[in-house]
Amino acid sequence: MTSTGLADVYNETKEDLQDAGVTDDFFLDLLASRLLIERVGETNNLEWWDSRVLSETGRARLSEVTPKTELQSRLNLALKVGAKVESDRIAEDALSLFDFGPRVESQLDAVIEEIETSDEITLKQVENLSIQSLEDGWTDMVIEQNASNISGSTDGEIPAPDASGALELDTDGKTVDEVEAEKWRLLVMFLRGYGSCTDRLHVPYYPLESGIKSDNA
Repeated sequence: MTSTGLADVYNETKEDLQDAGVTDDFFLDLLASRLLIERVGETNNLEWWDSRVLSETGRARLSEVTPKTELQSRLNLALKVGAKVESDRIAEDALSLFDFGPRVESQLDAVIEEIETSDEITLKQVENLSIQSLEDGWTDMVIEQNASNISGSTDGEIPAPDASGALELDTDGKTVDEVEAEKWRLLVMFLRGYGSCTDRLHVPYYPLESGIKSDNA
């Protein structure tokens, strides 16, 4: 699939999330980004992780188990898969696409809690996403579609990952307050980092300043 096709999936996913009751621009873009990356890495695509949550099979299984909250359950499970894979590759005190730190994640949990399950909202465009290969920079078209209002440059070369597959975007740590102020830029940088993954997974991250998680959890 071309980058343009991936951007279309991204936009259609945002429309589904809006129909489900998500109104905040940042959380629309964050959720759509996570769902796109999660689906690209699933077992029947690039096999970055062992998951079929966002496939048609995954939806069918969840609808049998949690019919009244199927969409919420699906989102929560998909996000947990991505967060687990990232956490296995990066330091405990780190920020990544699937973990923006305790404050943002708490806010996102509240957003997902309010989502309405509907037979008409199936995330079909994500289900139908089929990926055999990717080109470097494949997330660039997706970044162009988000509603970010970024101060400061997000250009520049993405560093090489280390042997474990972790990709440290900057050695300077971020505090929870800085995450709130820079969340759009962080989202763009995480997407750029994933856009450098073409076959092997490597996880882009920033250090989270020591002690912030426990102080604000």
